[in-house]
Amino acid sequence: MKIPDEVKKMLESQGIVAIGTSGGAKFVNITPRTFFIVEDDAIYWLDFFKHKSFRNYTVNPNATLAVYDKEEYAGYQIHGRVSILTDEPKCSEIKKNIFDVSLNRIKSEKAKKMKDHSSSLIMFEPKVIYSLIPEEFSNLSISSDIEPSRIFFDSEKNN
Repeated sequence: MKIPDEVKKMLESQGIVAIGTSGGAKFVNITPRTFFIVEDDAIYWLDFFKHKSFRNYTVNPNATLAVYDKEEYAGYQIHGRVSILTDEPKCSEIKKNIFDVSLNRIKSEKAKKMKDHSSSLIMFEPKVIYSLIPEEFSNLSISSDIEPSRIFFDSEKNN
């Protein structure tokens, strides 16, 4: 599914997204990501840890990404599927691009040191996008690869 331009613009301008995953435990895991890039039909991010989210990806590839602009009081909720990429040299090229883009917008010295850490490359493919603008009817998707009413109830048919 092509990511609409207004969604791409917000993702890039905010520089941080929240990722929600579940691996079957009692609780959903939500984590921020700042090392990411947005392409036309996918969002790639780096996972520096091998615990909660990473384990969830391997058990349940369904995930939700949220981005919000507090100044504009607007945002998007994106439901999709994740994959852990390992193909070289593509993996190394995307990782380099993520570091180049991310370190250009992140000024933290701690963030700059992350380049020396091992990371996994995660690809997120959006399936349904909802607006988080309060005056809009947020039950209707703004973009979808699947029937939106089925996303929460019929996961086998949404693969």
